[in-house]
Amino acid sequence: MLAALLAAAAVLLFIPGSPERRLRWLGAKPDATVAPSGSRPPRFGARARRQHADDRARVIDAMSALAAELRAGQPHGPALVNAAGTPPVWPSALAALRLDGDIPEALRVDAGFHTVLRSLAACWEVGSASGTGLAAAVSRLADASRAAEEVRGELEVQLAGPRATARTLATLPLIGLFLGILMGADPVSWLFGSPLGLGCLAGGAVLSGLGIIWTGRIVSAVEKQL
Repeated sequence: MLAALLAAAAVLLFIPGSPERRLRWLGAKPDATVAPSGSRPPRFGARARRQHADDRARVIDAMSALAAELRAGQPHGPALVNAAGTPPVWPSALAALRLDGDIPEALRVDAGFHTVLRSLAACWEVGSASGTGLAAAVSRLADASRAAEEVRGELEVQLAGPRATARTLATLPLIGLFLGILMGADPVSWLFGSPLGLGCLAGGAVLSGLGIIWTGRIVSAVEKQL
């Protein structure tokens, strides 16, 4: 055990770069905090949104647990360990705790995956310096984050309409071709077999693409605020 701690301390001293980079090297990889081992977290689509919402919920639950541990009289370090969850939502902070490192700085490293941890780092920095008020500050932060998550959920519901519009725009040309075939026409041959058809096909494709991009940009602009 002593040898392992000495080796880790040597890593902190001799890895080039900032302390943040060293803590990133010691902490868990990003995927370990957001997805089970052997799987990669999705980046886009409904599955990604659900994954991100689950990750935010885990962090909020961990902060609530941390506030409860502190109110129960637990020292800061054990409270941080007990509330971290499995897998831990602040792995770099746990690594810094084991090495007697800078906990607020490590929490800012973990904030690369969960941005609310920047606020937790500020609470920890002020609470550790003053020796009081950390439990109340963390509790208020958890409550505020939970309220923000409820607003985010309501916005997600409101975004269902624009997303449905984008999907409809993407499928309307195919539906039109299918209806034409059902009516006995041959739209495919006309589109690809005459200059006028090719012009209509190109113009329709451009307009449909612009509509999809425009709708997608509207949705993305709102999603960035979530």
